Amino acid sequence: MSVDNLQPIRVLVVEDREDDFDFLSHVFGQTRLGAYDLEWASTFEDGRAALQRGGHDVALFDYNLGPATGVELLQEAQTMGCTMPILLLTGHDSPEVDEAALRAGAVDFLGKAHLDHVQLERAIRYALHHAEMRAKLRQSQEQLELFMRSVPCAVAIRDEDGRTIFQNELFARFFRPGQEVQKFSADPFESVANGEPRPCVSGDRHWLVNSFPMVGSDRRRLNGFTAVDVTERVNAENERRRTTQLLDSIMQSLPVIAGRLDAGGRVVEARGRGLEHAGVQPGDLIGRVFAQVYPDARDAVREALAGESANFTLGGRRHGTEWHAEFFVTFDAAQGEGATFFGRDISARRWLERRLLTVTDVEQQRIGADLHDGLGQQLTGLSCMAAALRDRLKKSQPDEAAPAEMISQLANDAIAQSRALARGLCPVQLENAGLVIALEELAGQAHTLHAIDCRFTLHGEPPACDHLGAMHLYRITQEAIHNAVRHGKAKHVRVSLSARGPEHRLVISDDGAGFETGAHHRAPGGGLRLMGYRAAMLGGGFSVESRPGHGTRITCTFTTFAQPHENDETGKPSAPKNFEVAC
Repeated sequence: MSVDNLQPIRVLVVEDREDDFDFLSHVFGQTRLGAYDLEWASTFEDGRAALQRGGHDVALFDYNLGPATGVELLQEAQTMGCTMPILLLTGHDSPEVDEAALRAGAVDFLGKAHLDHVQLERAIRYALHHAEMRAKLRQSQEQLELFMRSVPCAVAIRDEDGRTIFQNELFARFFRPGQEVQKFSADPFESVANGEPRPCVSGDRHWLVNSFPMVGSDRRRLNGFTAVDVTERVNAENERRRTTQLLDSIMQSLPVIAGRLDAGGRVVEARGRGLEHAGVQPGDLIGRVFAQVYPDARDAVREALAGESANFTLGGRRHGTEWHAEFFVTFDAAQGEGATFFGRDISARRWLERRLLTVTDVEQQRIGADLHDGLGQQLTGLSCMAAALRDRLKKSQPDEAAPAEMISQLANDAIAQSRALARGLCPVQLENAGLVIALEELAGQAHTLHAIDCRFTLHGEPPACDHLGAMHLYRITQEAIHNAVRHGKAKHVRVSLSARGPEHRLVISDDGAGFETGAHHRAPGGGLRLMGYRAAMLGGGFSVESRPGHGTRITCTFTTFAQPHENDETGKPSAPKNFEVAC
C-alpha cells in the first residue's frame, strides 16, 4: 500500500497483554500524519488466523505471546507466503532477539519501553516504503525472469574480441562457443545497415539470425545477436506444401469439389474436377456469387454465412445424362467470415437409391396382387360356402344356421381387410386414376384398417407428376399414416396437398403422442429416413415437426417435375381444385 494513500492504514497488532495493546492504541492516536485502523489479536492462534484471513497493510508482533513467540509467528507468516511488512515489539532491547527477528523476515525491531508516536510512525512509514519497493523489485525480477524464459529466440552479446559476455539459455543450448560465428556470418561485425535477418541452418534446426551494433557502459563496441528458431515454421511450410500437393492430387482423382466463399457469398477459391461432367468447373466459379449460379443453394449459403452449417443437393441433366451432387457448406471459422463448401458426385448413389425404392415398390405391388388374387379369392370362396351352408341349415336345422351366418360375416370382413391391404401394397388407383384419387382412397383405407378419422384435402391444382413421382408421394403419405397409428396412437389424421404456382406441399399431421425430433435418427425402423429419401428422389424438401404430447406434422415440398398423369389434369372430375374427403 502506498504511504501517500489517504485511506486508513490497516494494522494487525498481535499482543497478549491488553494494557500493552491499549498503550499502542494511545501511541497511534497521537500520530498526525495518517489514520490507522487497528485490529487486535490477543493470542498466537488468533494472530495466525488473522494472517490467513489477510486484509492488513502492516503488522506488529509482540515477542512474547504466551507459550510461543513473535519470531515463531513471523516464521509462520513466511511459510504462508505473506508479503506484508511486519515489525517485532519487545519490552527490552536484545541484539539476539533483533537478529532472530530480522532473519525471520521482520522489517524492523522496536522496543516498547521508549516507543513514542514519532518513532512508531516513522517505522511504519519506512516499512510500507520498504514493502512497496520490494514488491516492485520482485515484480520486475519476475517479469525479467519470465521474459528471459519465454522469449522465443536465442540472445547473445559479444565484445570486439569475439568473447561472449551474455547469452540466454536458448543460445547456450544450441550455439556452442566458437561455432556461432560461423553459423551466423563469416564476419560477426559486418555491416548490418540493411537490417535484414539471414536464414541459418544448424543440424536439423532452422534459424532466422540478425545482428546489431551496441555500445557498452564503458563505451566499448559490442555486437548483439538474436536467432529466432523457425524450425517449426519451416517444417510446417514444408508439410503444408506436401499436403497441398497431396490434396491437389486427390482433388484431381476424386469426384469432389471444394472451395471458399467470401462474406458476400462470392467464390474466391475452388478446386477439384470431380463434377466437370455436371458442368461444375472450378475455374468458372471463381469470382461469381455461388447462389446466383445455383439458386437452389441460396438458403444453405445464407445459413452458412450467418455462422451455421447446411446441406443442399444440386441436380440436372447434361448431354442426356442425369447428374446429382451433394454439397456441405459451413461458416469459415478460421477466417471469421465467409464459408467453405465441399461437393461430391452422388449420381451413382441416387441411381441405386432410386433403383432400390423402385424394387421395393414393385415387390410390394407383387405381394399386394398375390394377396388380392390368392388369399382374396380363397376368402371369397369361403364366404360363399358359408352362405350356402347357412341357407341349407335354415331349412333343415334353423338353430344351427347362426354359426354359419357368423362364419360368412367374418369371411366378408376378412375379404374387406385383405382388399384394403392389397390396395395399400398395390395402389391400383395410382396407376388408373392418379395421385389425388389414390390419396383419397388411402384415407379411406386408414379408416377401414385402423378405425381412425382420416381426411384428405386438396387445395389448388394437383401436381403434374409421373407415376414414379406419384408413387413416392403415396408411400410418404402411407408411411406417415402408419407411424401416426402405430407409434403415435393417433385418432385423427389430416392429409393436405396444396399448390402455389409450381411449388407443391404435402402435409400429414396427426394428434398422436409425438416424439423428440432430435432422436428420430436413432429409431430402429428408419421410416422417417426412408420418407426423406423419397422426398430427395423428388428433388424436394422434407421436414418433421413434433414434440411429446402435441402430435406430429410431416411436410414434403416439391415442384412440378414430370408430365402430369392423364387423370390429374385440371378440369377432370376426379381432380377438382378444392375438395375434402372425410372417412
